[in-house]
Amino acid sequence: MSPRHVHLAQLEVSGCTAELYLNGVPLVRLDPTLYPLTNAAAEEYLVGGTNELEVLVEPGRHPSSTRSDTRRVPFRPMKAVARVLKVPDGEPGTVDYGETVAETVFGWAQPPPDERQVPVTTSVAFTMPRDRGGWPWQDAPRLTLDERLVDEACGVLDVLEDALRRGDVSAVLSLVEAKLDDVLRGYPAHTRASLEDELRALMVYVDAADDPVFPRDRKDHDFRLVGGGRLLELLDHDFTTSFALRHHERGTRQPYPLMLARLDGVLRIVR
Repeated sequence: MSPRHVHLAQLEVSGCTAELYLNGVPLVRLDPTLYPLTNAAAEEYLVGGTNELEVLVEPGRHPSSTRSDTRRVPFRPMKAVARVLKVPDGEPGTVDYGETVAETVFGWAQPPPDERQVPVTTSVAFTMPRDRGGWPWQDAPRLTLDERLVDEACGVLDVLEDALRRGDVSAVLSLVEAKLDDVLRGYPAHTRASLEDELRALMVYVDAADDPVFPRDRKDHDFRLVGGGRLLELLDHDFTTSFALRHHERGTRQPYPLMLARLDGVLRIVR
């Protein structure tokens, strides 16, 4: 969390779809027909002590069945590489400019004797300085994914949607307060004022649209538990975010990723 460096999670794929997980939380999903490599911010997912970096190759076809949707596929060359990089602030997020803190690689290079079962996974443990500590959501209770939890999560989305439609900055800030607290700790260069300014800029962007919130339908939702069952990731069946904003000029769907945890008995936005 040094202001002079930033930790990135990097996923690189060839011939397969894959997801990168850091301490059980999915940060990146890649389809090689779109992008072969991408980075995601990692500071707010790393913990002091032992961490786990995982790559899940050819995950299930829907979020809730990411690991359970097993099937057999014919051989084809595949490779997926997950990394945690420590990069000087302001430098490109590549292995050439940063230090590789952890890396795990999956590959099918030679044809096996028959079909293989997917999804497949590989992982690596690595250590971070203990003074980094942990995050409040890691002490949250494990959740049970049932209709009651889905109802509760949809209620959080309803409140956020209403606040955005009303342009109520204070209400939105209150809803994302737990998330902002962790961002401030993970990225010391930020201040609460700067984060609030970013949110107000978003509200100006929202105000310019006829309807700032993209329509959502509960029947499309396919929420999944991640982070050891303590986080609820709000996704639809096609892996798009369940909540999205409408671009104020093009009218297109702008993803708004959300993860919830139960803090002090209340389901709250934490990522």
